[in-house]
Amino acid sequence: MRTASLILCFAACLAACTGGGDRYDKNDSVPKGDPDFPPLETSWVIDRAAVLSDSTIASGDATLERLKAEGIAEVVVVLIAGVAHPEEWATHYGRRLGLGRKGFAAEGGNRGLVWLVRPDARDKLTVSVGRGLPRFSSADYGPIVDEAVEYFNFGNFDRGVSVLIAGTDGVLRKIYGGSE
Repeated sequence: MRTASLILCFAACLAACTGGGDRYDKNDSVPKGDPDFPPLETSWVIDRAAVLSDSTIASGDATLERLKAEGIAEVVVVLIAGVAHPEEWATHYGRRLGLGRKGFAAEGGNRGLVWLVRPDARDKLTVSVGRGLPRFSSADYGPIVDEAVEYFNFGNFDRGVSVLIAGTDGVLRKIYGGSE
């Protein structure tokens, strides 16, 4: 009986330490003090800050929908104010949505990407890249960030989001396939 208890205790400890066999962090909660995650409804572009035109949302959504339909990546662009923990918020939001196909990165899964735009912050743009997009690195998205932030810093969120989406689309297609 004691041996069985020790085995059960060891198994429980092992599951707790390894996440139950899943190697990925499952934390998908809103960081304390940050705004709630918006639902993904009808568009891959979510403007909770009310700074985008309808045409920017529609054209951005069409581009991001093509990336999804072609199996390249699932990309969400969220504009929201009041986020104090941008890296955690963006990462947890991507997990909550379950972006990218399921499975380990080596099998083509976790191909999700969240762009978080904070109009009220000094550092306006944060990216969270899923593990299934390992070749989409800061060397690739750095120039996209630099160009988009130039527009964001001057309050031109329509142009900044358009640049962000077009740049992301072009680079992901170049790295992971699809026509440009």
